[in-house]
Amino acid sequence: MLREKGFDADTNRAIEGLFTQGSGYLHLRGSLEEHLSDAPQDEEYLRMPANVTAEKFRSNKAKWGTYVPGVYGKHPLLNNEIINLPSFVSLVPYVDGERLDLERCEVASHERALDLRTGVLRRSLVWKTGSGKRIEVRFERFISASRRSLTMARMTVASDQPASLEVHAGIDGAVRTNGYDHFATLEPWAGEEKAIGIDLATDAGDRVRMRSQLFSAPGEVRVALGGRGVWLVCSAPMEPGVSLSLEKRTAVETSRDRVRKPVEEALEEAQPRTFDELLAEHEEVWARRWRNSDVVLDGDPESQRAMRVSIYHLLRAHVGGDERVAIDAKGYAGEAYWGRFFWDTEMYLLPFYAATDPERAATLVGFRIQSLDGARQNAARYGYSGARYAWESDPAGLECCPNWQYADHEVHVSADVVYGLSYFEKSVGDEEFLESKAADVVLETARYWMERIDSHPSTGRPSLLGVMGPDEYKPITNNNLFTNMMVADALERAAEVGTRRGDPAAELFGKAAQGLPLPRRNDGLYLQCDGFEEFADPQFDRLWKDRGQPFAAQV
Repeated sequence: MLREKGFDADTNRAIEGLFTQGSGYLHLRGSLEEHLSDAPQDEEYLRMPANVTAEKFRSNKAKWGTYVPGVYGKHPLLNNEIINLPSFVSLVPYVDGERLDLERCEVASHERALDLRTGVLRRSLVWKTGSGKRIEVRFERFISASRRSLTMARMTVASDQPASLEVHAGIDGAVRTNGYDHFATLEPWAGEEKAIGIDLATDAGDRVRMRSQLFSAPGEVRVALGGRGVWLVCSAPMEPGVSLSLEKRTAVETSRDRVRKPVEEALEEAQPRTFDELLAEHEEVWARRWRNSDVVLDGDPESQRAMRVSIYHLLRAHVGGDERVAIDAKGYAGEAYWGRFFWDTEMYLLPFYAATDPERAATLVGFRIQSLDGARQNAARYGYSGARYAWESDPAGLECCPNWQYADHEVHVSADVVYGLSYFEKSVGDEEFLESKAADVVLETARYWMERIDSHPSTGRPSLLGVMGPDEYKPITNNNLFTNMMVADALERAAEVGTRRGDPAAELFGKAAQGLPLPRRNDGLYLQCDGFEEFADPQFDRLWKDRGQPFAAQV
């Protein structure tokens, strides 16, 4: 269990990200249901290309986040990015006309807790109104693991004195992605049976539909439209000692869904079941996931919790059965990394899924196979044959990194992809995987390497020049050890696959693999790259004044 006791606006955005929920198909940041009054989400600005680890982001105390993996749009400077969709977590209580706001109201206690076992987010608070009434409020929210497009929310309110309650339950499209508006059209609407919705089209041509309904709503319900949002407003009297409960169900569909289920159908199918019944079936799915995935550490509770937090996000972030996307660098908890896919896919994510759920691992390698055409386009754009995988890949496999330092030089990702394919082959015991399903990736990346490798005109010594290894503080180096080792391994795989396929280049792949140098000192110590010991030492005392901030943010 992750708990936040009290409320601190300075750390709220971090908590929202940490408490992100997801079904794979749909992801929601752990935002407050009532939001904060002075934290607008539709501010427009132009985010510039920068190093994300050193970038200074705009200050805002809260950030909505609603993401469907695969729904992307074109940013004017940053290339293709995942789109932040309208927020539908809104459940805002008003008591005697006073709106709940954690910063502006007197709140005697507040707790926000994410159950890592089930992905259920719960909040509880005690609110003392300006008129002296004590209001207890509880929220529960989960994205169904058994009905992937369905989100369930419930609010319970009780007062110690007679009062009038009004609850605004809405869908709000007043949101931007990195300060940019990706909505070509957006239409809020209201229907019968206490239902509201938003239909939108993105600037890339995707269509998204959202629909929310209220269940067991006390009192009268009316509709309120305003700007890009629509709300169901429920009004009811409150009596001391009597709790009022309100349930909100939301469904989402997009034009990219492989299995199309209209939002109306998703809500109708769930209608016969109560909140608790839908919660039970959701929890059953999560229980199965944990049985296959849990890691138990003895004697270190903090490390145990950190481990389970990581596993929780791995379990929610994976898009099951869809090889058109992988898992982006923020795990669909925000758009700081634009929803793009890095070498993390092979080096950090794949081993977990290969050990716990090979079917999920298969979609990650499947993503690289299906995005091969994009990798070919990347190679051609740089003037090479074969395939060059993107440092920051969109779903099509195209290079989207807006910073030339990384896009042009962090080429080891193409070898990392082949490493991942080989790792998958061994881990699942499919000895013919590389040759039968991934041969084109292995051979096409090898053709790229054969042109990317330079040979000294007098000695014929091969080298990989002008590359960036995993240490991004050494941006442009020659014969980076990690890169050369990974490329040699990838070329060896290409030689094996090429030989079995009768590819005439197979022997050349093997020779190139053997010839790549691995920088080393006379005493046998491997060096990060050519000339590594000739680099000047960083002047940390002069440049890194605040050790609480990243070094890159201060130089």
